[in-house]
Amino acid sequence: MESLINRGCDFIFDFSCVICHETDRNTEAEFYCEECSRFYCSNCVEHHNYLFKKHAILGKENISLWPESDVVEQEKCKEHPKEKLTIFCEEHSELICHVCHFHNHQKCSHLVLISDKVKQLHQKGDLKQLSATIYTQHKQLIHEKDDLEENIKSLEKSYKKIVDEINALRKTINDSLDQLEKYTKKELDTFLVTMRTSIKTDIETCTESIKIITCLHEDLLKTKDKSEALNFIKYRKCLDQSLKVESVLQDMTTKTDMTLTFKPDKAIQQTLSTLSGLGQVLRTVEQLQPAKRTTLNTNSRQNKHKETSQSDPGNHTTSGFKVKKSHPESRTSRSYRPGNQTSDLTKSCQVSNLISSSSQQPVQGHQPGAVSKSDQIIKVKSSKRYSVAIKGDEYPCHITSICETSSGELLITDQLNCKVKLLDKTYKVVAHCVFSSAPWYMCSIHSLEADLVAVTVGYNQVHFIRVKYGYLIQDRIRTLPYNNCRGIANQHGILYITDDRALNRYTVDGSLSGQIYKDTSYRSFDSCAVSPDGDRIYVTNQNSQQLVTLSRDGTVISTLTVSAQSGIVPPCLHVTQLGQVLVCGNSTKKIMQVDRDGRQILAKDVTKDDGVTCPASVFYSKHTRSLIVGMWNNNDITVFKAVLE
Repeated sequence: MESLINRGCDFIFDFSCVICHETDRNTEAEFYCEECSRFYCSNCVEHHNYLFKKHAILGKENISLWPESDVVEQEKCKEHPKEKLTIFCEEHSELICHVCHFHNHQKCSHLVLISDKVKQLHQKGDLKQLSATIYTQHKQLIHEKDDLEENIKSLEKSYKKIVDEINALRKTINDSLDQLEKYTKKELDTFLVTMRTSIKTDIETCTESIKIITCLHEDLLKTKDKSEALNFIKYRKCLDQSLKVESVLQDMTTKTDMTLTFKPDKAIQQTLSTLSGLGQVLRTVEQLQPAKRTTLNTNSRQNKHKETSQSDPGNHTTSGFKVKKSHPESRTSRSYRPGNQTSDLTKSCQVSNLISSSSQQPVQGHQPGAVSKSDQIIKVKSSKRYSVAIKGDEYPCHITSICETSSGELLITDQLNCKVKLLDKTYKVVAHCVFSSAPWYMCSIHSLEADLVAVTVGYNQVHFIRVKYGYLIQDRIRTLPYNNCRGIANQHGILYITDDRALNRYTVDGSLSGQIYKDTSYRSFDSCAVSPDGDRIYVTNQNSQQLVTLSRDGTVISTLTVSAQSGIVPPCLHVTQLGQVLVCGNSTKKIMQVDRDGRQILAKDVTKDDGVTCPASVFYSKHTRSLIVGMWNNNDITVFKAVLE
C-alpha cells in the first residue's frame, strides 16, 4: 500500500517540511535549520546534514527556538491555495473552502462554519478539556518514559549481576576440576611410588643374588682339584643358593609387567557434551496494572447524526472516527509475547529450581466437578506389547512406576536395572538415567519451564529429573529424614511420600512439612496417590495387601483388602485425572478399579486373560486414551486401548 508520505495526506501541520512541500507531499517537519531558515522532516534532514555538516539543527526538543508558524499559510485550502478554509464538513471530517463546497460537498447535509464550530467548542468547554487531556497524557508519557529508562537500568544491573554469577560459577567449576585433577594426580603419584618401590626391591634382590651366586660359583671352581670334603661343602652351598635364586626367578616370572594407564571418566565428557550453557537465563515478565487512561469526551453536534450507529455495543463514535473497543495492555504485555519467548532449557545436567512456580499453576484435572467422573468404568479393548529392554540391562525389567510428561512421553522405573527410562510416543526407549540404588516410584511435576519427575531411590532419597528435548537430566537430589521412603505423589506442588508406617507431606524442594497419617501396627506402607481435587489420599500396604483411603487431613475413610494373599510384591496405585482409582493386585494378576472412597471394587479392568501377569504398575494416558501396564520380570509393557463407560 502506498504510504501517506508518497501520496500526501490531509493533515495540517504547524510546521511542514519545505522539501516535501515542493514535491507536492505534506510531511510534518521534525527539524529546523537556523542558517537555512527552513524546516525538514526526518528523511530530508539527512540530505541536508550531508551537504551542510556545520549547520546547527534544532529538533523538537528545542521547538521554543523555532520561528512562529505561518498561520496564514495554514488557513489556505490545499486544493485551492487562493481560497481560505471556512467550512467544516462533519460527514467527511474535512476542512474545506467555498470552492470545495461547490464542487464536492453540495450534497453534504452537515456543514458547519469554522467560526460557529469554534464557538461551540468554547461553549461546551471542549478546547479546555482537550488541553487538560493533552497535559495529562504528556505527564503519562513522561512517566512511561521514565519507567522504561528505569527498566533499562534495572536490566543492565541484572545483566552485570548475572555475568558476575556466571564468572563465580565458572570459578567454582574450575576449582572443582582443579581439585579433581589434584586428587587424580595424587593417586597417580601414589601408584608410581608403590610400583617403583616394588620394582626397585626386585632389582636389589637380583643384584644381591647375582653377587652371591657368582662368588659361590667361583669358589666351587677353585676347589675342584682339592679335597673331596671341601669340594662337597662348596657344592652344597652353591646348590642351596641356586635353589634360592630359582625361587626368586620363579617369583619374578609370575609377576606381570607393571604399567600405568588412564581411563577418563566418560560421565564428565558426556555431561559436558550435552550442555549448551552453564545455566538458564530466565526472563521475569511482571504484568503491571495498566495506567488509567484519560478519555477524551468530545461529543458535539456533528456526531448527533450518527447516534444510530452507536447501537453497536462493539463500537462507539468519537469526533466522527469509529473506534473499536479493546482492553488496554500493560507495557510489559506489549513487549513480551508468548510466541516470542524462547526456552533456554538444554539437554544437559544443569541444576536449577524449575518448580518454584509450580505451586502457583493450576493442576490439570483440578476443576470443579471433575471428580464427578471418578466412578466411570475404564474398559479395555485391543492391546499391543512393546519391549522396554535396552542394551546394558543386566536383568529382566521390573516396571514399578509409570508417569507421563505434558507432551505425552512416558517415563518408567525399571527397578531391578536401577534405571528410569524415557519412551517416545511410539513407546521406544530414547533415553535413560542410571541410579546407584533401586528406584521405586515416581510422580510428575509440571511447571512452565519444564517437565520434572520426582523419583524415590534407595531408602531415603528423592531424585528430581528434568525432561527436555528427549533427554533425562539430573536436577538435584534430596535426602529425607526417614528410611524406607517409597511411595510418592504430587498435588498442587505438595509431595506426599510414604515411609514404613506413615504418610508424610513435603515441599517440592524436599523439606518435611508435616505428617498426614501414621499406623502404629507393624505395616509397610508402599505406594500412594492423590485425587485431582486433593480431597482423597490413597496408600497401599505391602504386608496386608490393603488400600487405605484418607481424607485431606489424614482421617481414615476406609480400608479395603485388594488381595487375599500377602506377598513380597506390594499393590501399586494410580489415580487418573478424572479421579478413577486403579490398583494393581500382583498376587491376583488383576488391575482393579475402586470407587472414590475406596470402599468397594467397581470393576476388574484387566485380568490374566488379557495377557497380564504379575502387574506392578498401571497408568491411564489422557493423550492416547490408553491403559499402560508394567509387570515384574517382564521386558514388555502392555498398552490397551481404553474407553470410559
